[in-house]
Amino acid sequence: MDLKEQIIQEYLRQGCGYRKLQDKYGISRTTICKWVQIYQGVHGLQRTVKQQNHYLRDMDDPQKKRFPKKHPTQQDLEKKIAALEKQLEWEKLRADALDTMINVAEEKLNISIRKKSGSPQSKK
Repeated sequence: MDLKEQIIQEYLRQGCGYRKLQDKYGISRTTICKWVQIYQGVHGLQRTVKQQNHYLRDMDDPQKKRFPKKHPTQQDLEKKIAALEKQLEWEKLRADALDTMINVAEEKLNISIRKKSGSPQSKK
């Protein structure tokens, strides 16, 4: 039996937790969890009681704690729009500055920086 299978069996048969197995073998809990889930899926096994208690429940499960979704107010939306408009204005200024820098560089250095449309890609 290889190490992966041994870890899976320890989880399923002995009820060892992922943290305990992680500490014992030095393999992340996430990896062990995925191994177990794949093994269960391949062999058509049901979730263990521990898995049923600790995994996220289905979205329609009434026992699942739900936090009310905060709907943005008109004021929140207006603030967001103002911030986005300010960011857009800044990006327009930045694009203009970069465009001007390229124009000056092309003029002063007498080289073509911008790629011409339809020109082939350079090969390295």
